[in-house]
Amino acid sequence: MGDLENHFGDDASIDEESNKNILAYLIKNSAEHSNMESSWNFLNSIGDKDIIAMSDTIFWKETHKDIDKEIYNHKDIKNKANCKACHSDIEKGLIEDENIKNLSAFK
Repeated sequence: MGDLENHFGDDASIDEESNKNILAYLIKNSAEHSNMESSWNFLNSIGDKDIIAMSDTIFWKETHKDIDKEIYNHKDIKNKANCKACHSDIEKGLIEDENIKNLSAFK
């Protein structure tokens, strides 16, 4: 949030008040402030690495290792960053097994 004019090669600058509000939201809802087991698992699998994508964490790689890599190319998934394709409650921070869509639907 401190360098939005250089956000992955784009200028994502926003007004100061919006930046302040978004930053407060991100901090409040960060893994460091969560009591969700998955947040703890992700956070602890990062260590001291500078990781931006959840799919680059050891925890993500371990929990997704048995999924055929071609699944991520399915037209309804498109890539491994599309968590919502399989985790229907991801926007609530939920990734429990009982909420994962059956992968056979993507074959």
